[in-house]
Amino acid sequence: MRPHLIIVLVIIIITMAMIIGTLQYARRGVTKAISIGLVKVPSNAPRIIVKSVFNNGSQIPINYTCNGLDVSIPLYISNVPNNTKSLMVIMEDLDAPNGIFVHWVLYDVPPNVTEIPQGVSAQYYVPGVGYQGLNDFGKVGYGGPCPPAGPPHEYVIIVLALNREIAPSEGVSDLDLINAVGVNDIVGYGVLTGYYGG
Repeated sequence: MRPHLIIVLVIIIITMAMIIGTLQYARRGVTKAISIGLVKVPSNAPRIIVKSVFNNGSQIPINYTCNGLDVSIPLYISNVPNNTKSLMVIMEDLDAPNGIFVHWVLYDVPPNVTEIPQGVSAQYYVPGVGYQGLNDFGKVGYGGPCPPAGPPHEYVIIVLALNREIAPSEGVSDLDLINAVGVNDIVGYGVLTGYYGG
C-alpha cells in the first residue's frame, strides 16, 4: 500500500474515533429532565413516597395556611435512595398571580429522616431537621398558603434526594437555593400536591 494512502486511512480512523468519543461524552452529560414548578428533576429518577395529614390532590387544612395557625405541614418520607447525602423540601404555589411563589425551602435534611414534624421553627437552623432559606414573603422558613380571593391554588411539595449537601448560608433566598441544585445532583424525588383557596 502506498504511504500516502496509509496516512489518509490513519487520519480517517483518528477522526472517526474522535467523533464517536465526543458523541459518547455528550450522551453521558445529558440527563432528560421534567419540570415541576421551578424544579427540574431527572425523568428516570426513583420516586420517593411523600405523605401528610391530607391526601395527595386534596385540600390543605386551614391550620397550615395564613388563615389558620400558619404552621408548617408535617411530612412523612419513605423510599429514599441509598445513595442520598441530603434531602431538600420545596413548597411552591403554581398559580400565584405574578408567577410561581416559593413558600418554603428546607435543605440539608439528613437522609435518614422519615418524618418532618408539624410547625418547624421559623429559624435558619433547626437541630435534627435542617436549614431554611428566605421564602418569597421575605421570612425565614415556612409561609403557608395565602392566595387572593378566587379559585383554589395548586400547591406542590417536592422532596428531593440529593447526592451532595448544600453549604449552609444564612439569609439565602429559597429561589437561590433551588437554582443551586442541578439535575445531576438529584438521585430521587417525590411530590405531594394540595389545593387551597382564599
